[in-house]
Amino acid sequence: MKKMKNYKVAVVGGGPAGMIAAISAAQEIKTPYKVVLIEKNETLGKKLLLTGGGRCNITNLSPMKKLINQFRKEDKLFLKHSIYNLNNHDLLNIFKNKGLEFKEEENGRCFPITEDSNSVLSILKEYLEELNVDVLLNFHVKSIIKKKNEKLKIKVNEKVNEIEEKNNLFLINTNKKDIYCEKVILATGGKSYPHTGSNGEGYDLATNLGHSISQLRPGATPLEINDPYLNKLSGITLENVEISYKINDNSTIEKGKVVKVRGNILITHSGLSGPGILDISNHISLDNQCEYCELKLNGIYIEVDLVPNINEEKLNEMIIKDSSTNGKTMIKNYLKIYLKNRFIDFFLNKSQVSGNKTLSNMTKKDKKAIINTLKHFKVEINSMNKKASMITCGGIKINEINPKTMESKISGVNGLYFAGEILESYGPTGGYNLQIAFSTGYLAGKSAGESVIQ
Repeated sequence: MKKMKNYKVAVVGGGPAGMIAAISAAQEIKTPYKVVLIEKNETLGKKLLLTGGGRCNITNLSPMKKLINQFRKEDKLFLKHSIYNLNNHDLLNIFKNKGLEFKEEENGRCFPITEDSNSVLSILKEYLEELNVDVLLNFHVKSIIKKKNEKLKIKVNEKVNEIEEKNNLFLINTNKKDIYCEKVILATGGKSYPHTGSNGEGYDLATNLGHSISQLRPGATPLEINDPYLNKLSGITLENVEISYKINDNSTIEKGKVVKVRGNILITHSGLSGPGILDISNHISLDNQCEYCELKLNGIYIEVDLVPNINEEKLNEMIIKDSSTNGKTMIKNYLKIYLKNRFIDFFLNKSQVSGNKTLSNMTKKDKKAIINTLKHFKVEINSMNKKASMITCGGIKINEINPKTMESKISGVNGLYFAGEILESYGPTGGYNLQIAFSTGYLAGKSAGESVIQ
């Protein structure tokens, strides 16, 4: 017979959203060991340790209005309340109170000064211990059932058994024991990085409780290409470029629209990665209805503006001027103004221009080809590397969740809350997705905690 234990709040999932949810619930309830954090892995925060390349891009330090405007139109209103409840500076203060400092990098990206995700994880664990949260590791949740008028047998003074009647409890069935609680917070993550335990099982728990799931797509995903010459340039970063993608004319979502993002591109041995590519991949995934299956893409192109701060007219003027003053300079040397050395030969091959020509010998056709390639560098995408997907786009439908509390709106499952990547909301790279996880987790925990002490 499995031993049963009763809690006020149970949080399922030990990632960033789950940990902060358990912390904020315990801060509200204050009574020791009334909050339980259930994790199926042998340790907490496995996926958190991978974020930001192991450095933990914990948030983005953009002003609040700009930060919220980075989200999709449908997500802005839903996330606004949770993010204002725990904004980027509030989040950092949780860790600064334990002595951890942070630094800001390009485009508002924020990292711990240690450049180590473990620094963030260790402080979250410290809070859990101080607040007397029960942490159950290697506990695999099999089902969650909403019970009514459940009679519980509880020990009093280790001697006397008495029957206590509880209304509207949740029964969490795990591989080790049954757990009863008044409130449940689902923070089980999405489908990205399944080896960390984030394999989509939380969606089954949610649908069994009456919730709907929007299409699940890989997000923040490297793009694979079939160009052996470009692949040989692995390791080169094209910095602060503008990447464009035209939405399919047959798409039901803004067909024909050209989506543009700014960011770096990292050329890899199999394709393209880096913040700019990861952000544009979200649009490609949505446009091509890329579910978690083989993500082959045929005839899909992205276009890269290698010098987005200079328009074509100005570029033309600059080349004409430089040709008159530095006519003896070879084209391949002149292009070092705009491009990385290792990239120039490949660029000239694409442009079909001889790099050994001098600027004074450059023809109008050569100049036009160089300008066109600088401003409209096309790359055909062969597939998306779903195994390297960093986030899940899609999840529990947000119209079924109260944005002011993160509680379910579904009839019959009041007391069920959601937080983190299990939600269909998502953002671009740069700390936005961890901010969603921490903000929604904090609000869910706070709301659940407040509701049981009223």
